[in-house]
Amino acid sequence: MSMHLAGIIPVANLKTDFDIDTPAILLPVNAGFTAIQKSVFECAMAGCETIWIVANDDLAPIVRKVVGEWTYDPLYYSRRFERFPSQVRKEVPIYYVPVHPKDRDRRDSYGWSALYGIFCAWWVGVKISKWVVPQKYFISFPMSTYDIYSLRQHRQAISDVDKNFFVSDMGKTVKDNIPLPFTMFGEDYIQCRRWVNKQTTKQYCSPPPGEKYPSKKLPFEERWSARNFNFSEVFEKLEIKGAHTFETEWFYDISTWGGYVDYISSGNLIKKPYEPLTKAHKHSKLVEQEE
Repeated sequence: MSMHLAGIIPVANLKTDFDIDTPAILLPVNAGFTAIQKSVFECAMAGCETIWIVANDDLAPIVRKVVGEWTYDPLYYSRRFERFPSQVRKEVPIYYVPVHPKDRDRRDSYGWSALYGIFCAWWVGVKISKWVVPQKYFISFPMSTYDIYSLRQHRQAISDVDKNFFVSDMGKTVKDNIPLPFTMFGEDYIQCRRWVNKQTTKQYCSPPPGEKYPSKKLPFEERWSARNFNFSEVFEKLEIKGAHTFETEWFYDISTWGGYVDYISSGNLIKKPYEPLTKAHKHSKLVEQEE
């Protein structure tokens, strides 16, 4: 049985400086190829068995309209030497999950969206069967651009059951607040979640000496500091030592207007994949009987 690598795409609580009404993840990274489509294709290129998009209810319908409910694994889509290529094509299902209401305006930083996506992928797998629980998670950020096609030669390292995998730019990774993809194991998720819950402030101040329960509330702006945690804080407990690393030749963070302009004018545009690999595939509806 192949290892279940789950792709996690955090969308909820993404912050940009574009100041536009349309979602930033729909910005084109090439003609007819948006940032969210890039992330879905990136997960498929990395070898993910399932893809989980963390988007709240206000944005999920738009994302579903663009990327659909499943996509193809590019490695299996076109095989020249197969007599019937369509019979060996591998479909990768796409699921949509919102951040839990109890976490909103409390822990829901952009990094927490990735952690919650991991939890949902694990929880759904546990409810179905232990044989479908993901063993590893690949996190992709829609607003990061680099040569995603280079992931194909690193699929084995990405799926390594003993080591994590990090894409780096000039030696910097997500641990340095750079939105580049990486992998996590379930134990990494547990450690990161515990760290966030331990470090965050809550609604009340710590009880004074001699008292058991807190009684004084923090100022509103100081409550639930985890909602403002950056990547280095959320993934503080993620160990990079001994992990596989891939140094990308170029990288642009397009969550800022300056980064987007630099990317568009760089000449390093990500080539749009073959259309069947990016179009919105949807499952057929069940036949309904008319009364």
